[in-house]
Amino acid sequence: MAKRSPEDEIDLLIDNLVDNARKGADDATQRIIKLLDKYLDGFQLSDGSFVLSEQNSRLLTGLDSEIAKAINASTYPSSVSEIVRSLPEIERLSEMVLRQYNTNFAFDFDRLGVSQLRLMQTETIVQNMTGTGLTAEIRQPIRDAINRNVFAGAKVTDTKARLRDFLLASESDKFNRMARYANVWAQDGIMQYDGMIYDRFRTEYAPNSIRYIGSLIGDSRPQCVRWITKYNGKIPMSKLQSEINWAYNSGSGMNLATTKETFCTYRGGYNCRHKAIPVFESEGEDNG
Repeated sequence: MAKRSPEDEIDLLIDNLVDNARKGADDATQRIIKLLDKYLDGFQLSDGSFVLSEQNSRLLTGLDSEIAKAINASTYPSSVSEIVRSLPEIERLSEMVLRQYNTNFAFDFDRLGVSQLRLMQTETIVQNMTGTGLTAEIRQPIRDAINRNVFAGAKVTDTKARLRDFLLASESDKFNRMARYANVWAQDGIMQYDGMIYDRFRTEYAPNSIRYIGSLIGDSRPQCVRWITKYNGKIPMSKLQSEINWAYNSGSGMNLATTKETFCTYRGGYNCRHKAIPVFESEGEDNG
């Protein structure tokens, strides 16, 4: 069997880590649903509807910590830790990619200072997957929904049903809500770290081109299609800013943090699986 390229090794590692994150999110979701079914039964009711009472106020106050316990009891936190532990391996493979695409240019990888990047990206991944990101997309909406229903005197059975609908996948969704976000957070967290290393290389050594690599699929964004087809995957550095402008004006899904300086990090936008590798192209090569 042919040896895998470092790019393929990165893709395989991401696939495994993202799959584990989704499975962890599935486990956490089921635990949250079981918790809410039991927790809501402890609220004071009148004819099956919530009432305003000190008991219910206390239960509302304690809801966040109970949801946190349910998530922490699942396999989700360990999947996040696994992603963080993978970053040194991403560094090793990213260095191999840079050397593979810049065979005629000798460089000192240590000059890129990737240990600082790792600390920054670790914080981003943890915040998205267990902190502010998880709060905004999962914990806060649950808390707000229960608060509204309690103060509105809603039926507890209706509240449980709405929360299940919120958390679980609909017929048109491949994954449940938390798994969808975990998929994006995990994939972007790792892919952006790979790209941050390439951006640091670009800043440090000033290569003259970007190799935009990866396959195209049915829902590939217009900018990704353009960069792989129009430029044959080779974007001259002199045209990079105008191409970013084109993507903002005529493309879709761009991360608003994307600039010429962060292009390798954010590439074609959220959840993009393409790689943008800075390279030194020889004068004779077709560069778009």
